[in-house]
Amino acid sequence: MPEMTPELTVALPAYLEADNLAVLLPELRSTLDRLDTDYEILVVDTQVPRDATPEVCSRNDVTYLARRHGDLYSHATKTAIRASRGTWLVFMDADGSHDATFVAELWQSRHDADLVIASRYVPGGETENPRILIFLSRVVNLIFRLVLGLQCADVSNSFRLYRGDDIRSLTLTCENFDIVEEILIKLVAPNPGYRVKEIPFTFRKRAHGESKRRLVAFAFGYLATLWRLARMVKRERTGVAR
Repeated sequence: MPEMTPELTVALPAYLEADNLAVLLPELRSTLDRLDTDYEILVVDTQVPRDATPEVCSRNDVTYLARRHGDLYSHATKTAIRASRGTWLVFMDADGSHDATFVAELWQSRHDADLVIASRYVPGGETENPRILIFLSRVVNLIFRLVLGLQCADVSNSFRLYRGDDIRSLTLTCENFDIVEEILIKLVAPNPGYRVKEIPFTFRKRAHGESKRRLVAFAFGYLATLWRLARMVKRERTGVAR
């Protein structure tokens, strides 16, 4: 008998996040069990385990994957997309900054839009990061919205619900955290009628460990990719293959 395709895949890129996953995964499973739908949880670790993430996944009965082709965030994202089977796909961080219970909010909005974003920058949204990171994030989001013509307030938060077939159809080329913007561009730019809904969300401080983003790299890395992403928008809007 063929294996049933789940309605929902939840994917968590992880890099030295065993302590956070030990808390997050039981909360996530409890939330998903209440949705009364078939689901799968994918934790995408480094190519070679660097902490107890495999054991934590085993204890919580979730699928453990080693990312392919490298240890960057983009490699985890692409690995998760390839492995996902759900009609709907949620990406969320494994560091505790994304509240597991909020997946239910995204799920409830799945028929209201083609893409649902947990947004820090619509009324009611907040972030608990240090002020300098909040400032840099707001500047980056403003610049990206203006230059790339993206009609949403939070273009860089990865906590989103996608239509599975839509995201699996994309050819993604970005190499690190900017893959989050690339996905948005490639879904929205060639499809003027693509519906994006933002739900106010509170971005929490990470629970354990250190951020994998570095302040200077965060600022200059995103700005350095702006020109390339702007060209990408132009190509997508003129009908070049996705």
